[in-house]
Amino acid sequence: RAMASTSATAPAWRQAIKHAMKKNGRNPASKYAQVATIKPDGSPAVRTVVIRGFLDGFLERCAGRECDALVFCTDNRSSKIGEIARDARGEMAWYFPETREQFRVTGTFATQSATTTSAVEGDDARQALWVKMRRGARGQFLWPSPGGARTEDADSGLWNIDEDDASLDDERVGEHFTLVSFHASRIDHLALRTNERIVHEDINGEWVTTRVNP
Repeated sequence: RAMASTSATAPAWRQAIKHAMKKNGRNPASKYAQVATIKPDGSPAVRTVVIRGFLDGFLERCAGRECDALVFCTDNRSSKIGEIARDARGEMAWYFPETREQFRVTGTFATQSATTTSAVEGDDARQALWVKMRRGARGQFLWPSPGGARTEDADSGLWNIDEDDASLDDERVGEHFTLVSFHASRIDHLALRTNERIVHEDINGEWVTTRVNP
C-alpha cells in the first residue's frame, strides 16, 4: 500500500538511512557506498566513495529537498566529474552490514568545485566539508592527477604531504577538492533480517512509499 509523506517532515527514506547510520556507526565499512555514473559511451562506471552525510549538515541554512542530498567528495580531475557534466544521472548502492540493510538510490549528481558549481548552494558546503576533513585526507588533493601515468619519481615524496603544510589549512580549500551531492528520486530499501522491502519514489513532487515483495 502506498503512503505519501508530508513536506513538513524529513522523508521516510532519509529517516531510515539515518537510523541505519546510527546503528552501524561503529563499523567503518558502513561509511562506504558504491556509486555509478554514465560513461560517454553509455556504459556504467562504478566506484566506492565515503558518504559524508546529508547536505544540510554542511550549510548554516538549508530549505527544501536540496537538504536531503547525500554528500561525498572527489578530485575534480577524476573521470567521474566529466561523466556527471555530460549526464548527471546515477545510482548508489549502500549496504549496512550490522543491520543487514541495503539502500539502492536513483537520482542525479551535482558538483561544487573551485571552478565549476552545478549546485545551487554555492561554495559554502564545499568549504564546510573541507574543514571537517582530517588534514591527512586533505593532502590527497595535492597528489598528482588521479588515473594519470605514474612516473619513475612517484615515490620521491609526491604522496607524502606534510600535515603542517599551509595548503591544508581550513581557509585554503584545495583547488581540486570537489563536493558531490546526490539528489535522490527513488530509494529501494531492503531489510534482509526481516525480508521487508520498501520503495520510496518522488511522484509529481511528493514522496510516495510502497511496500513491495523482497
